[in-house]
This record gives sequence, C-alpha cells and structure tokens, in this order.
Amino acid sequence: MTKIVQFFALVLCLCLLSVSLASAKKYTQQECDKYYFSAQYDEAYQCIRSMAKEGDPQSQFNLAVLYHLGQGVKKDTSKTIYWLTRAAENEHPNAQFGVGAAYEAGFGVDKDLGIAAKWYLRAANQGHPAAQTNLGVMYGNGEGVEKNLVEAMKWFRLAASSGSSKAKRNAEVLEQHMSKEDLIEADALAAAWEPVILKKSIPLPDSSVRK
Repeated sequence: MTKIVQFFALVLCLCLLSVSLASAKKYTQQECDKYYFSAQYDEAYQCIRSMAKEGDPQSQFNLAVLYHLGQGVKKDTSKTIYWLTRAAENEHPNAQFGVGAAYEAGFGVDKDLGIAAKWYLRAANQGHPAAQTNLGVMYGNGEGVEKNLVEAMKWFRLAASSGSSKAKRNAEVLEQHMSKEDLIEADALAAAWEPVILKKSIPLPDSSVRK
C-alpha cells in the first residue's frame, strides 16, 4: 500500500486560492492574492503575515508556505511548522494534513506517528482525501494506531470516492487480505460516514518544535 507524505507538493497549489476572512485592519485577502500572483513577495509576506497574526486560518497556512518556499522571507522550517500548526488548530484541513505529514516524516519536529495519526484524523474527518489515504495506511499497518483493517478500508473507500487513485489501489490490495464480513462492515461504515469538524484543538508539544 502506498502513502502520500510529501504534503507541500499537494497543497501548494491550493495555498492562495481559498477565500478567507478580510482583515479588520489594513489588508484584505484580495490584496494579498494580488501581491502574491504578481510576484511581489515582500508585499505579499507583509500582507499575509498581518492577517495571519489576526487569526485568519488561510493566511496562517499561506504564511507557512511562504516560510517553506522562502518567498518574501528567509526560509525557516521552525516558522513553517509554527504557522502550519496554528492554521491546523484553527481547523484548516490542508494544514492539519501538513502537520500530520511533518510528524510522520520528522520534518521540523520530532517524528511521532501517534501525533501524525491524530492530525490525519482531524483532516480526514473534514473529508481530506490525502489524509484519509494516509490514515488508512496507518490503520492497515498498525502505525501510530492499533491495526484495524476495517478502519483502513473505510478510509480508503472514502478517499477513493473523492477521486484518490492511491486510495483505490490500496483498497484493491487490502481486499485480498480481508474476509467478506469485514468488507461488508467497512463498506457500511464508509456509507454511514459524514464529515465532522472537530472543535477541540490538539496542542502541539512545545519541545517538539525546533525554533
């Protein structure tokens, strides 16, 4: 079974397309987009940073991307993780997936599959296909969670229904190792599933962030 771990390759194309709340002070999302797409990265950084500090999740995610790419600011992994986590705590699904991938790979934080699984779950509960795929792999292999093939198949089915070819292939492989009864249960769980936005945040241990 394959897994998606290079989260920035997936989410960078989405980083400035979502509409977020307008800044109550100086900037608006439209201004930030204009600066960014015209390659005025210094101005884009100032604009996005201002909105991120006000608590806008999309801007917090975008700021993490700027720190990761070094656009308008020096590359800084610790600040990438910091702002990615702030956005994730504010229920931004791409950011939650990114934090999960960071913990799985040990990118800027101490590797911890248990924490990775928790963040993947938060994104998966919002319908994020890549997070659902990765969570399915973790359940299938017993990585960071207790091994559970029914749960693995449930998440693969959900991700595949959203168009994930990786999840579809994973499901085809997993089917060969499951009983008919377990497949029926997994399909029933997938059919009954509904997106859930979690309200309670998962605090990131300060010791794991390299500042």
